[in-house]
Amino acid sequence: MSAPPSTATSPAKFDPFLIHRTSYKTVNDHPIGVDILIPKDIKTGKRPLVVRFHGGFLVSGASLFPWFFPSWILEFVNVQSAIVVSADYRLLPEANGKDILEDIADLWEWIYSDLQTYLDGISHDAELDVDFGHILVIGDSSGSYLALQSALTRPAGSIKALACLYPLVDVGSKYYNSKFEKHPFGTPMLPAEIVDAHVKATAPGATVTSAIPPDRIDVAVSMVQNGRYLEFLGSDESLFPIELIAKVDQMPPMLVTHGREDSAVPVEESERLVELFRKKHPNTPVRLNIQSGDHGFDGEATLETEWLKKDMAFIVEHWLA
Repeated sequence: MSAPPSTATSPAKFDPFLIHRTSYKTVNDHPIGVDILIPKDIKTGKRPLVVRFHGGFLVSGASLFPWFFPSWILEFVNVQSAIVVSADYRLLPEANGKDILEDIADLWEWIYSDLQTYLDGISHDAELDVDFGHILVIGDSSGSYLALQSALTRPAGSIKALACLYPLVDVGSKYYNSKFEKHPFGTPMLPAEIVDAHVKATAPGATVTSAIPPDRIDVAVSMVQNGRYLEFLGSDESLFPIELIAKVDQMPPMLVTHGREDSAVPVEESERLVELFRKKHPNTPVRLNIQSGDHGFDGEATLETEWLKKDMAFIVEHWLA
């Protein structure tokens, strides 16, 4: 299967890694890409796995778009000598929520059936063996929606730890589905016609799996400001992960971080997520860390950032134990 071109730039944050790109499925003759990041000085033997999902309201973004990929995550996985899988997926509004969940299910199938074979075919100084017993799933913003969906739908115990960064997960809330004054990233209220014009200009059957911001961010913001999110995501009960937490018997330990002044995803979403998690899974560790800052407040964080140290210790304890 041929690999679609990467849409990411290559800033210094990716320098410690060898990046390999392939595709994990094809839709309408459109290959959907996945990037595999391997630390250049990776240790030999079985290596833990990180599966990471990018944000962008499920409307924009790309696997390796650098400004949506927190630097501290790259530093952290490099120190842990872990293999990283970061994938694209179909985007709204050309696709709907069930299409996106289908892509995530197919990505997991590829990870378990093809990732090791793919790595075996890569020329590398170290023998690369994936430790499928130690999987960490990370999502930022709407990527947390896909990370949480993965934890809800994968076999119990297969994901060792889950990290949701400023998570967009309460998709049924008034914030996304009622029109009122809200200003993600300080954006003034945008007309609903921005979304309508985008949909009208879209060719029937079009498949879009990546977009480099600011491309389509206006579509995403207009969709949210005008309360039209479920119009494009859909209403099937499988699309509401925050409600599904109460219906599963087991969840992995979960870290949630959020900026108190988040203008794009209300911090109350994280508070509700953790409240419901603790109510249903009182014996499963969960850590909530709310810090001062807007959406993506951790953009300048490093492994030496004081507030982050306990978060990383939490992840290590449950991911690598």
